[in-house]
Amino acid sequence: MPGFPDDIDVAIVAHNNLTALPGTLASIAAAGCPPDRITVVDIASTDGTGDWIRRDYPGVRVRRLERNDGPCPGRNVGITEATRRFVLLMDADVHLLPATVGPLHAAMLSDPTIAVGSPIVVHAAQPDVIQYADTALHFLCEAVSPWRNRPLSERGPEARDIGVAPACALLLDRQAAIDVGLFDERYFMGKDDGDFTHRVKIAGRKIWEIPQTLVLHNSRPRSDWLFYYQIRNRWHFILKNYELRTIVCLVPVLAIHELLQVIVLTAKGHLWTYVKAIGGLLAMLPALPRDRAFVRSIRKRADRTLLVSAAIITRDELVANPFARQAKALYERLLDAYWRLLTSTVLAGH
Repeated sequence: MPGFPDDIDVAIVAHNNLTALPGTLASIAAAGCPPDRITVVDIASTDGTGDWIRRDYPGVRVRRLERNDGPCPGRNVGITEATRRFVLLMDADVHLLPATVGPLHAAMLSDPTIAVGSPIVVHAAQPDVIQYADTALHFLCEAVSPWRNRPLSERGPEARDIGVAPACALLLDRQAAIDVGLFDERYFMGKDDGDFTHRVKIAGRKIWEIPQTLVLHNSRPRSDWLFYYQIRNRWHFILKNYELRTIVCLVPVLAIHELLQVIVLTAKGHLWTYVKAIGGLLAMLPALPRDRAFVRSIRKRADRTLLVSAAIITRDELVANPFARQAKALYERLLDAYWRLLTSTVLAGH
């Protein structure tokens, strides 16, 4: 087996993932990781996950959480209870390739400004097709993934400092993750990984993506029940992490973007979900002064250096016809012009 670095612990977050977990653990073993350095954080599973691990992988530690509040509490347990300098944080439906950890680990050792090592995520069913690579955060707090569903060969061989990273599999500098406040446990799902990795960038650290490092993800379509969290968390993300100057400057385009979202959600029968999400956001606002104070305390980089304007990830059914695709492209061109204007004038030098 290839050597596995001595200063890495592995934390796998699982919720009723017993069908996928055997392959995940086998992939970690094939990478040379001893079982006593693996923790499976079992989030209130009802499929016998804990019993199976204790029987088939007795050396693996099981840390059970009795309530399902999404993956973030489990991720934080995996990070804070690790004892080594680095933590390989993984979802239970991800397979690690044997040659993935070594290059990420070497890069992080050679450059202390790298706080996150991020492999490229490919579809398990199509390992030559990218799911996530070179991901970034649009200034409207939407996801940007320029290589989504494109051939892996097109990504190119160069390593890059990327904008944000999916939490499918991340090699973390443990102390850096703690210093930026860990994952926000209020988010449940939706913007949770983007929020955490964006704070890493706010703090002046790098997220290093190496294209030769891959993980296979058993990807599946997002369910409609996530709309509530995506709407609520997006607005909380903006109010918590963006500089006040940025928020004020973005008010016109945020208003237009929100109106478009309400129209689309209403047409799809999800208006009540939107109303509930805004109610959920209002319930989170009393803690906002504390949240913003923390982000200010770690800030080393301005919004204009972290946010981008590019093609926004959109659910496939929303751009299924040529007219919708053309309208989206025009909208994105207008957003590009607005962002260029802001970053060359009122946000320049901040």
